[in-house]
Amino acid sequence: MKGRIWIIPIVALVLLASLLLSACEKEVVTNTATKTATATATVTATATATATATTTAPEVPQYGGTLRIIWSTGPGPGWGTPVAIFGGEAAYGEPAMESLMEGKFLGGEYVMRLGTSYDVSDDGKTVTFQLRRGVKFHDGTDFNADAVKYNFDKWAGAGRASSTYLGCEVVGDYTVKFSFAEALNVNVGSVAGVMIASPTYWEANGDTDAAFHAVGTGPFKQVSYEEGTKLRLERFDDYWGQKAYLDAIECIFITDPVTQVMAMQAGQGDCTHSRDAKTMNSLKQAGFNVLQNYMGMEAMNFNSRDEDSPFHDARVRRAFEYAINKQPIIDTLGYGYWEVANQFPIPGMSGYLDDIVPRTYNPEKARQLLAEAGYPNGFSTTLVAGVWDFQDGLQSMQADLLDVGIKAEILGVQFGQWATMRQEGWDGVFVAGSGMISDFNSLLWTFFRPGNTEMYSIERSPELTELVLAAVRAIPADPDKTNAAARYIYDQCLWAPIEHHGDNYAYTDQVHGINFGTYAQWGAFDAELAWMSK
Repeated sequence: MKGRIWIIPIVALVLLASLLLSACEKEVVTNTATKTATATATVTATATATATATTTAPEVPQYGGTLRIIWSTGPGPGWGTPVAIFGGEAAYGEPAMESLMEGKFLGGEYVMRLGTSYDVSDDGKTVTFQLRRGVKFHDGTDFNADAVKYNFDKWAGAGRASSTYLGCEVVGDYTVKFSFAEALNVNVGSVAGVMIASPTYWEANGDTDAAFHAVGTGPFKQVSYEEGTKLRLERFDDYWGQKAYLDAIECIFITDPVTQVMAMQAGQGDCTHSRDAKTMNSLKQAGFNVLQNYMGMEAMNFNSRDEDSPFHDARVRRAFEYAINKQPIIDTLGYGYWEVANQFPIPGMSGYLDDIVPRTYNPEKARQLLAEAGYPNGFSTTLVAGVWDFQDGLQSMQADLLDVGIKAEILGVQFGQWATMRQEGWDGVFVAGSGMISDFNSLLWTFFRPGNTEMYSIERSPELTELVLAAVRAIPADPDKTNAAARYIYDQCLWAPIEHHGDNYAYTDQVHGINFGTYAQWGAFDAELAWMSK
């Protein structure tokens, strides 16, 4: 799901976020979160990576071949069950796993997968899904309502559901009903994207094994996993939908950007992912095609939760952002792929505030705020980041921070530790971004719902909780209430956005039909449509 070159305004990139090559019919529903939604056939718009003045006949997809994708992040806690999947690692097993629906990047639409329609009750507290019939898991067992309930019971039992989720009930062989404690405009979205694994395999092999062995219903089935290095998926010939063109997909994990570039140049991969602009620029200069159309944000996330943390004080958080000279970082390290970020959304997204005064570079203001907060001589802190992520940018920030008295040590961690810290907490500043979807309420609910552990060390004040609940309780969604929550987050500087970026993919001329950027989950794409020319 993603990609494109960033030499045109950011809004134009968002408008172009669609399929790269092939157009195909998909069952699409609009997320109204009110009454009955049924699947209707809709032709997906197409966009090409570069414009051409000549008209050529469309290429005919070819069968066969193995698509080798080099991922710049590690395998994390797994991709084979909805309990294991943390977020990004869903991409690795995504060709094998499916959910009831899959959300588009922008526009509020869902593509039907294992569900075929849904209905929201008049009181907004139940959502009933009709399920796709005739679907098999890769182990040969049947997909049905019992399988859905099994997965959601495990998912909720692991604490992944919100406090308003009450449970999943089997209504018929191919009908399930989800119940919620109250009507929220995010109820449908909260269950739509949960991946469904084979209960038979999961029950027989346990949580740990199932976490790294995707036995789903997708167009590809997992056949092997070499721990920490390679995952191999092969075409599943009993897939309920369009049969895949490729014979196989291999996911190769290389987190070091230099090694990643060298591997592509040596012909060890056909496609590679990176948010690092320098890496993509190197690959582009080496002659690879670049796809960029999934917008994201890099931000500094403060430990504002702990009362003994300097960042518990909003003045210190604001001082930190004033201390950072963002524009030279973007100019030097962005290679045309980044733009300065002052708030999470971009124009055109819900939650975007067009009347804020950005906290632009002002070291004198930073020193003043630090003195007011009781740190006239500054303090020491840690910038925690994934080893693959924003390392050069952090070094530039380090000098800016030292200039106002903040001595920042950079701590690089592997993906597994990074994912754990995101859920269990960190000291200092945690470097993490997020993909950007059109519904800001979904983001509010993901990060800030009561009792949630996502981005654990960000403080959830009573005021923030009240604003978030007001935003998600509005049916239909009320932009004023959404904006009120967004404004609180900005005013309190709960995170300091640095840059908006795309999710980037470099690929060879032999790769076709990859539509990264179409869906809200980074790294997801319609794997059955990808193909390799010979």
